[in-house]
Amino acid sequence: MKDELVRALAYSGNVAVLAANTTRLAGEAQRVHGTWPVCTAALGRALTGAILMASSIKHPEGSVSLVFSGNGPAGNVVAVARPGAEAKGYVENPRVDLPLNDRGKLDVGGAVGREGTLTVVMDTGRGEPYCGKTALVSGEVAEDIAAHFLLSQQQPTLSYLGVLVAPDMRVLRSGGVLIQPLPGCPDEIVGRMESQAEALTSFGDAIFGGAGVEEALCRILPDAGFGVLERTEPRWRCECSPERMEGALIALGPRALGEIIEEDGGAELNCRFCNRSHRFDGPALKGILEAAFQA
Repeated sequence: MKDELVRALAYSGNVAVLAANTTRLAGEAQRVHGTWPVCTAALGRALTGAILMASSIKHPEGSVSLVFSGNGPAGNVVAVARPGAEAKGYVENPRVDLPLNDRGKLDVGGAVGREGTLTVVMDTGRGEPYCGKTALVSGEVAEDIAAHFLLSQQQPTLSYLGVLVAPDMRVLRSGGVLIQPLPGCPDEIVGRMESQAEALTSFGDAIFGGAGVEEALCRILPDAGFGVLERTEPRWRCECSPERMEGALIALGPRALGEIIEEDGGAELNCRFCNRSHRFDGPALKGILEAAFQA
């Protein structure tokens, strides 16, 4: 089954629903970074959350960046998504091993940390980006995203994000859902939504069992009357290139670039998001220096 992002309205157009199967995406992230299971789950959740949030942006140059900075051993967990369901991300320390939590699940909160901050940068592509920072409430990712919406945007949100990882490190299933009342939503509908909060795990159970996104949604909101607005296939994409890395070298300034040429005779830049290395030998660096600063 291919990955799928569904954007829909429910309850007669009063509620926005964003849901996704991101199994292949999370699997690609695991392959790129060699994450161990608990970090695979943390990164997969963050990537899914970022994709769901970015789906509301219309401008093609927009983006959503999530940075979970907790006090856990995984370090920073970073996810960036763009409209069109393209995403990339990384875990600062991808090889963390922890015992299962008291529910017998991967201890994502322990890996990320239950104290720290979630930083959200949302660039709509139409002006100054919005930047919000809220305290982590659990480190479990979904709860922290819901708290961000409530505290920073006064937007009640139901959120579920889950990743099922096999003992051999493979991602078996990954997915998530965000549900938000729209302005003017009747209190009665908000109450019905809130009553379904504990049923959100049924979405994960359905996805983990091989159900499609819409079938999984119907399990948690059987009376919602979904109207699908858009379907998109999530995918991993990193935009790094030699040209972008040249820009990073130029940003160092002529003095620092000259010192690299003189002392090291070359430079190798590694992309944190996709782990690709870009090598520039001495003549290449001299060409960049001359073109950028001696024209």
